[in-house]
Amino acid sequence: MSVSPPRNNFSVWLRNFVSPVRITKPVDQQSAVVGITIKSSTWVRNTEDRVYLVKVENEHDLFDGTTLIPTSIMAPPPGGEGAGTVYVQNVPPGRYAAVAFTTSEKGFGKVREVTLFLLPKDMVRQTDTTVAAGGISFMGEYDMGASSMVLQEKASDVVQMHYFEVFWGKPLAQVIADFQVLGTPAYFPVHSVRLAKGSRDASVEERFLAAAKRDLEPSLAAIIEHRRTAAK
Repeated sequence: MSVSPPRNNFSVWLRNFVSPVRITKPVDQQSAVVGITIKSSTWVRNTEDRVYLVKVENEHDLFDGTTLIPTSIMAPPPGGEGAGTVYVQNVPPGRYAAVAFTTSEKGFGKVREVTLFLLPKDMVRQTDTTVAAGGISFMGEYDMGASSMVLQEKASDVVQMHYFEVFWGKPLAQVIADFQVLGTPAYFPVHSVRLAKGSRDASVEERFLAAAKRDLEPSLAAIIEHRRTAAK
């Protein structure tokens, strides 16, 4: 009996990856903004990078959620390789956490080599953030450590395995079993990544707010200044 290569729905996410999310004005008074700063050696010049957030309606959703929201694409500025701040705008007020990020190199106008990095449980917990209507919130600044292909033994924790299934459409254990029949590939486009250091203190939030004032639509300046005042 022949076995087909493991199928996935990752391409569905990639179709939403090609075009950057435009910086826009708030659509109404309820509109909120969430941002996060990530430092990773995988974020380099000529890539387009994005973070995925999970909408947390209850405690179960933090580690087992299914409603994912992509941030804007971040292109590292000249001299800024390895770090960047990304935003998701015009989200309903509520609770969110970061669960993954992607990197993609572009060639000849088409996306090539998109890699998904699944965030560890401790980072998902640290990024847990609530944003008020008409407000802006910061999930923190994170230095990422080493990453491993999810097919490797014990590469992923339970949260990374859950969000792998959300993106891929099949449980990780089933994908690994399928590849054991076909032969494990030398490269697989989904990796589990470790957290080296995370911070949400006042100094990193001030850096975030300064970046947001520079990057976001001018009409958001008042919201950013209000957050700056409240944080002091």
